[in-house]
Amino acid sequence: MDRNVKVILDGKEVYGYGGQKILDLCAECGVEIPTLCYEPHLSVHGGCSVCLVDVKGAKTLVRACASTIAPGMIIQTDTERVRKARKLALELLFSDHVGDCRPPCTLACPAHGDVQGYINLAAQGKYEESLEALHKNITLPASIGRVCPAPCEQKCRRNFVDEQPVSIREIKRFVGDWCLKHGALSRIPEIVENHRSVAIVGGGPAGVSAAYFLRKMGYGVTLFEKETDLGGMMRYGIPDYRLPREILGREIKWITDHGVEVRTQTALGKDISLDQLRDEYDAVLLAMGCWKSSPMRVPGEDLPGVFGGIDFLYKVNNGLETGIGARVAVVGGGNTAMDACRCAKRLGAEKVMVVYRRTREEMPAQDIEIQEAMEEGVEFHFLMAPKAVIGNGRVEALECERMVLGEADASGRRKPLPTGEIVRIGVDTVIAAIGQQIRFDGIPKALHDGKQMIVDENYATPLPGVFVCGDQQTGPDIAVRAIGNGHYAAESIHAYISTGKPKKPFEYDVVRTDLGPADFTHIEKQPQEQVPHVNPEVRVKLGFTEFSSGLTEEQVLRDAKRCMECGCQDLHECRLRRYGQDYEVQPERVAGEHIPRVVEANAFYDRNMDKCILCGRCVRTCDEIAGFHAIDFTKRGFEGLIDTEFWKPIDESECTSCGLCVQMCPVGALMEKKAPRWPHSEKPVLVPTACLECPVGCDIVLNLDKGSSRLVRVTTDLDNAASSTLGNSCRLARSLPITTAEKRLGKPMLRVNGRMFETDWERALEHLSSKLKATVDSHGGDCVLLLAGGSLSNEEARALRKLSEESLGGAPVYFAGLGHGLAALTTLRSKWGTDWKPEDYGDFNSSDAFLLLDADTDKRQPVLTSFIRKAMRQRHAQVVSIGRITQKLEKGEAISLTPIPGTEGHLLKGLMALLLSQKGMTLPEALIDYSSPVKVEALTGVPAASTEAASRVLSNSKSLSTLWGGVFASDLNLALDAAALLDLIKQRKGLILHEASNAVGLLALGASAASADQIQESVRSGKIRSLVFAGTSPEAFGLTAADLRSLDLVASLTTRPTEIEAEEAEILLPIAAWTEREGSFNCLTGQLHLQPLGAKPYGDSRSLVRVLSHLSRKMGSNLP
Repeated sequence: MDRNVKVILDGKEVYGYGGQKILDLCAECGVEIPTLCYEPHLSVHGGCSVCLVDVKGAKTLVRACASTIAPGMIIQTDTERVRKARKLALELLFSDHVGDCRPPCTLACPAHGDVQGYINLAAQGKYEESLEALHKNITLPASIGRVCPAPCEQKCRRNFVDEQPVSIREIKRFVGDWCLKHGALSRIPEIVENHRSVAIVGGGPAGVSAAYFLRKMGYGVTLFEKETDLGGMMRYGIPDYRLPREILGREIKWITDHGVEVRTQTALGKDISLDQLRDEYDAVLLAMGCWKSSPMRVPGEDLPGVFGGIDFLYKVNNGLETGIGARVAVVGGGNTAMDACRCAKRLGAEKVMVVYRRTREEMPAQDIEIQEAMEEGVEFHFLMAPKAVIGNGRVEALECERMVLGEADASGRRKPLPTGEIVRIGVDTVIAAIGQQIRFDGIPKALHDGKQMIVDENYATPLPGVFVCGDQQTGPDIAVRAIGNGHYAAESIHAYISTGKPKKPFEYDVVRTDLGPADFTHIEKQPQEQVPHVNPEVRVKLGFTEFSSGLTEEQVLRDAKRCMECGCQDLHECRLRRYGQDYEVQPERVAGEHIPRVVEANAFYDRNMDKCILCGRCVRTCDEIAGFHAIDFTKRGFEGLIDTEFWKPIDESECTSCGLCVQMCPVGALMEKKAPRWPHSEKPVLVPTACLECPVGCDIVLNLDKGSSRLVRVTTDLDNAASSTLGNSCRLARSLPITTAEKRLGKPMLRVNGRMFETDWERALEHLSSKLKATVDSHGGDCVLLLAGGSLSNEEARALRKLSEESLGGAPVYFAGLGHGLAALTTLRSKWGTDWKPEDYGDFNSSDAFLLLDADTDKRQPVLTSFIRKAMRQRHAQVVSIGRITQKLEKGEAISLTPIPGTEGHLLKGLMALLLSQKGMTLPEALIDYSSPVKVEALTGVPAASTEAASRVLSNSKSLSTLWGGVFASDLNLALDAAALLDLIKQRKGLILHEASNAVGLLALGASAASADQIQESVRSGKIRSLVFAGTSPEAFGLTAADLRSLDLVASLTTRPTEIEAEEAEILLPIAAWTEREGSFNCLTGQLHLQPLGAKPYGDSRSLVRVLSHLSRKMGSNLP
């Protein structure tokens, strides 16, 4: 088209073509317009109102998807008016969108770690990939996995099932430890430098985290740390028995190895100034933590023997003399207090007491820390508040007041109230672990008020380019919050340097809060795995050596599989959520009452109309691409939804489960059955290929997981102009992630003394080759029988036949399913010439009439059903069916002729007689008995009116396509009669519905077919001594267990053994599924399809070609 329409787009002159939509022009020019209902392969709907743009002269904003460009048009796509309108449209959609974007565990994690992702990767034993998923948000997983109080576990919905969460923290620790032990920390990427720099003051978890994320974005990062080692409070405030410094140090080193410059023993205000850093760097991040212990504000706390909790732990972790006495009182109830009291025990104190002004239930420390402290002999004095430290030159006693609990205070805990009763406790050391504060040394007064830093929600301070994160921003908090803080501060700094405006990422999640135990009664109970308990005397005796071993690998694999995979599976591609974050939605301001809608599932996908945004893409896809009308808009107003006719279950509708509507859904309302334990946030690796589940050969796209280790879902490419199947596929392809994983054989198996044992490939092939050699040498090659599957690739078939010729004395090779369709093929080539070829799908889809000969395409070739139904609805194509007809085609104008079984030939002759009579021609003698439709009805049971109607359709059709199936494909006489009928009306286009997926390719290679009766007779005659199955099974040929027991050898090269094979085969060899190997096949039309390598073979499976090549070498030949 000529691009001669000039418009002004966002101030730039651009050219489009007449009739072009504004949305399409913007896409060509690199301007993204948000849209949820528009799809270039569908008609325009315009229902979402998200694609609004401002056109000069228009009274209102216009829909870019529905409006065409005009000469001189001035379009603005990003004005404040436009953004507000789009935001409101999105908020209205979100306000009625029910579900979870991310799971509650992730939202509870202050760093928003991808819990569903890394837990389920660990469940598969993919620890390196799990660590990669962790590193997206959590920088020190092995360390955090030891000390985190795990707020994620509190929100884990597994609590609704077992009253115990998934062991998220321990699994995180195991993954980190496993990768450290195996030298498998994530690969350090090649960083593209952006030539901008950031100074970070403070090498604790927040500063280290910020350094990591800034470095990955290309910034030159310098870390300034006042101590000798990085790690902050994780290094100097947590004792080694909880967090070994060697673990922390190795994790930090991996981060600094990304190219972070480190300057230790450099303190702000002493060795460097903030002004100096501002002059030398593009931004400065202060992450210095809270290193000052909070005072008790009681008389005597300045006496020798009184320590701040952080000061005491700092000495312990630096190996310095603490000077504690025999009787130690620790004041406080947090984790610092627990660390202090347990360290005191390990330093030899005879009596250690914890003094806390509330009860145990209100203590903020982790319950396990409290429990273990009690086990180690620490005494707890609850409801006691310190009033004074007593002593003459040194601590001698701690004077406390007994308390009672009143109403809850601002923290949510019950407020302690004084009783006036004073208690004196004899001690010689007091450790005050009641809180921490910021040290403001070297920090300008413009940045703080003496109590806290002056910092906004984007981590920015009043000084341009100076940011604050971690405990220095939030006050003392858990380490994982500091890690998350550092991450988001890095993002804000990046926004500041790149745009001039600090901005942390906006996040919005739809969250379900209405779930409880009743919603999970279908989940089988499985208790949480427990870390082995270590005797308290042993723990104390070990001193500061770590005593907890964590979970074993077996425990991790079990516990990780308890994850119920909460959150939306569509997270990685949900456009609604992405747009919601781009426009910073606040749906609460327009929220109203939600009307619950249909939530159902079938074998192929889940349908959750509570998530539906009524964009109509599924309705138009079903109608315009699939050719059906299974769903439509129903009801009105706020009750409006998309559903089936009369709101039937989806399985009772016209739906064929082709999956196209699921693929087109921009949100998670329609979801295919994906492979389990696939991270919701992970984008798949795409491998275009052709489907071998049936002979149609649809062009599909295998979606593999990040490591290409398995197939997780199947999609199609509607933009592939070369696709002969036009982006269509069916339920057979869509269910591949499940069917290719079920009951797979993963290791070679060998039967010894009646029992099956796992073995290795070398021994298995050695055993197989020796048994086959023995049969050939003793009885000859014709006593070995090779039975192969009809879905083998051309390369596999060639290799199998070559093995027979070169190694097995020409042993017979027969392929399953080839006999079906052979009669039709032989007939057509004998009558119409050996160069007759099946029609291609382009011709098929342009036909104005279809003759279905016993063709139940629904079961085996659903895409052909879709093609025909689409032609009927959109082009008013006529359909005549003889014999079986798919239920999906019975609607509309289809003429169904169902003769009495065995009378199909009479019906064909009756149709020929009618056609000749309509042309005024004399009937040949063979058709005299069929001169009247009434006579034909008497013979076949087909009403005369139906036969007459069918003859008119056949006579009037200009382009008829015939599908040869069932008895017409396998019975030579019926095939001859059908060919004669088609000759009469001069319509030779058609497709033979072979049973075998690669029948066309195998027959072209000269492959042999044999009926089940022939195979059974051969085996039962006693002639066959060794039987090898390759990609097929005994059941496919009607063989029984008794048949196999009479043989010297039964071996099967299979993806999944059948029941008979598992019981009777001597050797089972795992071969790769077709989605796991490369090869080629020919579809129904004869088109050659090349299949690239897909997922990695399951377990220890190998491609059949590789196995046959190895076997041939064992037998003295040499297949490639």
